[in-house]
Amino acid sequence: MFSWKVWCSWIGVTGVCLTAGLFAQTPLVKSFDYHRADSIAAHYQYHSLQDTRGLALKLTTPLSTEHEKYRALFRWVCTNIRNDYGLYIKVKQIRKRYLTDSLSLAVWNQKLSQQIFRQLREKHSTICTGYAYLIRVLTQHAGLSCKMIDGYARTSQTNINGNGIPNHSWNAVRLDSVWYMSDATWASGQVHEPGGIFVANFNESYFLISPTAFARSHYPLKSSFLFLNNKHTLSDFLNAPLAYSASYDYAISPVTPSEFFLTVNKGEAVNFIVRQERGNALHKLALQVNDFEVASLVEPCVELNHGNYNLTHTFTSRGIMAVHVLCDGRPVYSYR
Repeated sequence: MFSWKVWCSWIGVTGVCLTAGLFAQTPLVKSFDYHRADSIAAHYQYHSLQDTRGLALKLTTPLSTEHEKYRALFRWVCTNIRNDYGLYIKVKQIRKRYLTDSLSLAVWNQKLSQQIFRQLREKHSTICTGYAYLIRVLTQHAGLSCKMIDGYARTSQTNINGNGIPNHSWNAVRLDSVWYMSDATWASGQVHEPGGIFVANFNESYFLISPTAFARSHYPLKSSFLFLNNKHTLSDFLNAPLAYSASYDYAISPVTPSEFFLTVNKGEAVNFIVRQERGNALHKLALQVNDFEVASLVEPCVELNHGNYNLTHTFTSRGIMAVHVLCDGRPVYSYR
């Protein structure tokens, strides 16, 4: 499964960036110091993948906690494996060709898997399947419980409404009896267009994320891999506001509106309400309203009870508009 995070041009990002990770995130588990794990990962830069067990033991044996061990493995993969844009384009085109021929697609997928793993081993480059596969292999060698998950990832250009297209792979890892989600592909860097140039840039945004937050941008083929008691449907996922990594950083969830596409009458005021699930009070929430010609900021927000915040905008003109909830100037959710 394959995905490339495309950041919406509505918010003024220079160039088209593929794969997530423009914004840094404070790790979900703040009590752990990952400096030693990161140092060990850096020591084995571009280490051979011919012996994955040996590599896993080198990265984790000096460390005592499960969190540190997983950090060393995750950091090594994200900083030593390059995202192959050319392979992504090839895969996308061939899958489109076999869209109505499941038998031919299955045969081709088998051959593709062999190519992906051979290229990963020999060239240290891959796409999301390879990232998730390598994370699973290394963690298993290190004695950690980890799953490779296939499913749907949402971007500004993919899986917005409709029936959904499976397009991505990621991992779930169990550390000290708690399940966390992580996405090594989106944490490794960005692919910039034109040219499809990959720029390595490790960030924390997709390291250890709670299943609840992660499910706003990722939905597995098997709902059991949501690791949630109250599971939302695929339809709920595809029609929800578009979430960005800052929603993890600030622990912000949308309350209302609950759908991405809104129909609003001219002169109508709409309340955009979000809830902060943890952390300090938010003081720099704002709306950005963009009619593709003029962008305006609407603030301040009004703090309601129980960590809820309301931002109101009255739509005074007709047309298709993008509305972004911002926190500290960073996009958290988008509507259209």
